Amino acid sequence: MNKKLTFTVTVLAGLMFGAGATTIADNVWQGHQNIVETKNNIDKLTAKIHASKSSLSDLQHQLSDAQAQYAALKQQYGNDMANKDAQIQQKIVEGQQAVAQKQAEVDAKQQTINDLTSQLEAAKQANNDLSQAIKDAQSIKDYSDQAVKSVSAK
Repeated sequence: MNKKLTFTVTVLAGLMFGAGATTIADNVWQGHQNIVETKNNIDKLTAKIHASKSSLSDLQHQLSDAQAQYAALKQQYGNDMANKDAQIQQKIVEGQQAVAQKQAEVDAKQQTINDLTSQLEAAKQANNDLSQAIKDAQSIKDYSDQAVKSVSAK
C-alpha cells in the first residue's frame, strides 16, 4: 500500500503542480501580453510626443517668422510715416515761404500806394497853395486896378 499511496500522492501532487503551473503560466502569459500592450502604448505616446514637438517647433518657427515680418512692417510703417511727416513739413515750409514772398509783394505794393498817396497829397497841397496864391495875386491885381482907376478918374 505504501507504494500505491506514494504513487497516488505523487500523481495528485503532479496534477496539482501541473494545474498550478498552468495557472502560473497563464498569468505569466497574460502579464507578457500586458507588457507588450504597455510597450505598444509607450511607442504610440512617444510617436505622439515627437509629432507634437515637431508641430510645436514648426509653430515656433512660424511665430518667429511672423514676428520678424511684423517688426519689418512696423519699421517700414515708421519710416513711411517719418517720410510723410518730412514731406508735410517741407510743404508747410514752402507754403510759408510763398506766403511770406506774397506778403512782401503786397507790402511793397502797399508802400508804393502809400508813396503815391503822399505824393498826391503833396501835389494837392501845392495845387491848393498855388490856387490860393493865384487868388491872392488876382485880388491884389484887382485892388491895384481899382486904385489906378480911382487915381486916374480924379
